[in-house]
Amino acid sequence: MSDTSFCPNCGAPTTKLTEICPKCGARVAGKVVEKAGSAWMPLTAGILDLVAGVPALIIGILVTAGLGAFGWLSGIAGVGVIMAAIGVLLIIFAIIAIVGGVFALRKRIWGLALAGSIFALFCAWIFGIPAIVFTVMGKKHFK
Repeated sequence: MSDTSFCPNCGAPTTKLTEICPKCGARVAGKVVEKAGSAWMPLTAGILDLVAGVPALIIGILVTAGLGAFGWLSGIAGVGVIMAAIGVLLIIFAIIAIVGGVFALRKRIWGLALAGSIFALFCAWIFGIPAIVFTVMGKKHFK
């Protein structure tokens, strides 16, 4: 039987789906159950990063192109420079959030996924806060 495994405590035969040994009551598959229970956290964090980053990227482009150009054309150069700087900063934050979200979805390079979640906080805090929490709590699922 290839489906048969054994209890590490008493040696009784068990299956791959057995969580508690029927003979001695020891937990057989505790690590598998624990890992499967929180595997959704990096995926959720990645989605939240993308939900925060994509609209921020669009808004950053519009602010940089639209309001920045309007400020320069209206003769108030200071307003144009400030709006363009805010737009460029928002674009940079959004790109980092999007890249971090992709890394979180792929469960690769935890540090970049965390950086993306932190920058998602600056793009849209309502999505960034849970993204940070889920990224930190799901760290063990990253390669």
